[in-house]
Amino acid sequence: MVRARGAARFARHGRGAYVDVRGSVRRAALALVGGLAETTERGARAGSARPAGGGLSLQTFAAFELRNFRLLWLNNFSYALVQGIQRFAFVWLAADLSEKNLVLGLVTFGLGIPVFFLTLPAGVLSDRWDRRYLLFASQLWVLATSFLTAVLIWTGAMGVGMAIVMAILVGVGVAVGQPVRQALVPAVVPQHRLMNAITLNSLGQNVSQIVGPLLGGAAIDLWGNGGGFAVQGALMGVGLVFLVPLQIPVAQRAAQMGGRLFREMLGEIGEGFRFVRGAVDIRTLFLLLLASSLVIMGPWQTLLPRVAEEQLGAQAFRAGVLFGAMGVGTVISSLILASIPRLENAGGWFTTTLIIGGSLAVGIGLSHDYLLTVLFMFLSGLNAGFFINLNLTLIQAHTPSDVMGRVMAIYTLVLMGGSPFGGLLAGGGAQLIGAGEWFALCGAAVAAVAGVFLITQPSLRRMPSHPETPVAGPADAGSG
Repeated sequence: MVRARGAARFARHGRGAYVDVRGSVRRAALALVGGLAETTERGARAGSARPAGGGLSLQTFAAFELRNFRLLWLNNFSYALVQGIQRFAFVWLAADLSEKNLVLGLVTFGLGIPVFFLTLPAGVLSDRWDRRYLLFASQLWVLATSFLTAVLIWTGAMGVGMAIVMAILVGVGVAVGQPVRQALVPAVVPQHRLMNAITLNSLGQNVSQIVGPLLGGAAIDLWGNGGGFAVQGALMGVGLVFLVPLQIPVAQRAAQMGGRLFREMLGEIGEGFRFVRGAVDIRTLFLLLLASSLVIMGPWQTLLPRVAEEQLGAQAFRAGVLFGAMGVGTVISSLILASIPRLENAGGWFTTTLIIGGSLAVGIGLSHDYLLTVLFMFLSGLNAGFFINLNLTLIQAHTPSDVMGRVMAIYTLVLMGGSPFGGLLAGGGAQLIGAGEWFALCGAAVAAVAGVFLITQPSLRRMPSHPETPVAGPADAGSG
């Protein structure tokens, strides 16, 4: 009876709306397919280093011709390797210290909360000061706090409260260094290689997702939680070696020491926010990134180790394999994207990846089979490689160089600042309905939000990976 009345209402009032939505979906799909065809045609016309047979080519690794990019890539790889171990090790430490899911959320919150206080000032400084020195300082800080955490564990002084404090201290170094690190890529490569450079940089981070959790899980199994943090400190020291010969273009504005710098800082931060607010499509990219950070990334960092332990019976190393499977998928998709010189309708493809990622999160949250979860993680990584690379490429390619540091600070704030609140919310939600159930609920929510944006934002769907006329010409720093 209820179904019959619903069908009647649909026949009277809903058919027009249904046709409109169906037409919007059809137009969005045709725009995406048309964009891919145009991208293929442009790639064929460009020719460059791409062989007729397609696949991997010199184009895939073109940015490595630049010496400064190679050095930056090696430093970023070691840093990302530490982060891959770091997130896993802190959550695993919290799980050993307490059985409460809320504690997992508090530790994740501690890792990310410094972003809110430090990343925007760091973005201003990256537009003014020597960025290499800022990276040195942030990496030395993370090195010292990693070793201190290991010592506290080995001496038996580590507890829940101390774990949260150490997570905050490590987060300070990450909050200062991350916007500087992101702003350096467009500073050392020309814009026509920007998507290639961003994707190769992401490729290194994705490989670290494979190696990092595996290395961290193995270190924890062999030497305990303290060993996991000691390995982080050692790897951070290796990364510092690559900063010594790195040459970075001088910031466009010199630093003004003393009170003047701090008086101007708030105004310059506001300038970055005004740019994001005024550029409609970039603003939408940030909104979708925020949704992903709050609803997907936070639960991933906080709940996945608990899901692996409770639903799959996995210990540290087998839980690390799940992250490794995701990393393998991301590497594959990053290589594919790095082989594409220019992508039409990149904004539409980006939004589609968020729908797919949310749907896969539902499967991971509900799965109780280890091998099936490994498959879902691999597919999630395959999808994530397109998501994060397209998002960052679209933002950087459409941002002028003189505000790049501040926009990247906002990017870091949204990406890493949303995660601690999402992690805190995930810990509380998991306490109420269970870790897997909350994980699946978050995935469904973000897929629904992304679907609405895909249908209602035609200008975002048509947004190319980089404009035909560059917004600003980054420095073409040294080539090999």
